[in-house]
Amino acid sequence: MYIVLMWLDLNAQDVDAFLVATLEMGHAALKEKGTRRFEVLRDENVPTRFVVYKATKTRADHETHLTTAHASRWLAQVTPMLAAPMRVNSYNQLF
Repeated sequence: MYIVLMWLDLNAQDVDAFLVATLEMGHAALKEKGTRRFEVLRDENVPTRFVVYKATKTRADHETHLTTAHASRWLAQVTPMLAAPMRVNSYNQLF
């Protein structure tokens, strides 16, 4: 499995809009062939800090996701909401 983690620090006034945009994107992403999981985590101590976790069967499945309208729309919506640059790391699941 191919895993992508995104760390996002948001402007406080944008949290609700972020949650709406991310919920819409997550629902669409879960319908994609190859998507296994899509989760959003909120830091319990810093309510403007989130981690988005997306697991796909293969890296190619993730790359296809990046070309979708919903992924492009989400990135365009969320980028202005960020208080700091988004950090993204990818992983291959070992076990």
